[in-house]
Amino acid sequence: MTRLIYSRNWPRIARLLVVAILIAYIGAVTLTAQWLDYIGDPFIRFTTAFLIVQFSFLAVLALLLVIGKHIRVKFEWRQGARVRKLEELLASPESEAAVLEAARKWPDEFLTVVHYTLQSIRGTARQRVIRLLEASALYPKLLKQTLSRNPDRAIRAISLLGQLNTPEAHAAIYRALEHPAETIKQAARKAIMQGNDKEAQRKLLDSFPQLPAWQRLLMLHFAPSDETLLPEFVTEALESGDETRILIAIEMVLTRQRLLTSPVSIDLAQSANAEIRIKFFKALRFLRLQGDVMTALRLGLADSDWRVRAMAAQACGQFRAAALAGRLLEMCRKFENGAEAAHAARALAALGGEGWLRLQEVANSKTDIARQIATEAVERHMLGGTV
Repeated sequence: MTRLIYSRNWPRIARLLVVAILIAYIGAVTLTAQWLDYIGDPFIRFTTAFLIVQFSFLAVLALLLVIGKHIRVKFEWRQGARVRKLEELLASPESEAAVLEAARKWPDEFLTVVHYTLQSIRGTARQRVIRLLEASALYPKLLKQTLSRNPDRAIRAISLLGQLNTPEAHAAIYRALEHPAETIKQAARKAIMQGNDKEAQRKLLDSFPQLPAWQRLLMLHFAPSDETLLPEFVTEALESGDETRILIAIEMVLTRQRLLTSPVSIDLAQSANAEIRIKFFKALRFLRLQGDVMTALRLGLADSDWRVRAMAAQACGQFRAAALAGRLLEMCRKFENGAEAAHAARALAALGGEGWLRLQEVANSKTDIARQIATEAVERHMLGGTV
């Protein structure tokens, strides 16, 4: 039934079924009305026929539901027995032939057991299960099912093949990126990012600019903890001059929260794209800057966009840039947006010394908003808050 529902002809079949059911219903009412020809009034005759057909259909439907439920319970009981049998066979190291025979007889149950087994075991036992899956007659079918129109089958195939480290499995998962269903493409991306196919991972990273922001963020969480793949991609993206790629690279740095060892040009602090400047200063503590950090911070504090100034002020606190305390104090007293002043006040609190004393002066000033912002920063610092 599921094969019929997910077939390409299903929309046409569904329309034909609706027409056929309607014709059958009208025909049943008409035939019943003819059987009730002893009722003289045609209105009463057809009303009675309609009610008889309606109740008959409901009774048949209820009976079919009861029968279907009974069959379903028996099917699930048998399926559970097969699953338990397969689990026992997989646990026995001397039953490989029996496992392969059971896989041939009960393919769905076998794949279900293998799927959950691979998620829970490690070591040589896991390698044995993978070897049995590759040796079974289901392996070639799994390679084709990544393009199945049935999303359940396609996602299960992708999930299982993602556990294997074979060229055929890698190629089948990569082909699933061309599937028309977005859920299946997303499952393929996840399997690639969590797998061992470095070439496919790099191609997927290169396609990030075409993905929506939420999908990029999700993929970054699945990215491998590889010490070369992501840093190389980030370095090339930052040097590419492509604003979209640069933004994605900085997002990666912020998501991974790790120091980027390759040098980053200070020119990003003066990019024409305000979003790049904002994210640059937000990620500055994770960047190995190719130039003087104080110069970059001065550029950020003098930026025309208050959001850039706010992130630069935050970076001043992180780098303990005491030389810029005067500029931060000025931002506390005169600002375009309250968030800008709040970041500057927190940076002054983090600096300590002269910056701390000046922040206290602002907290005692007569300007209500500035005093409120400075007081909050002082309280956060005294309570152990972070910058």
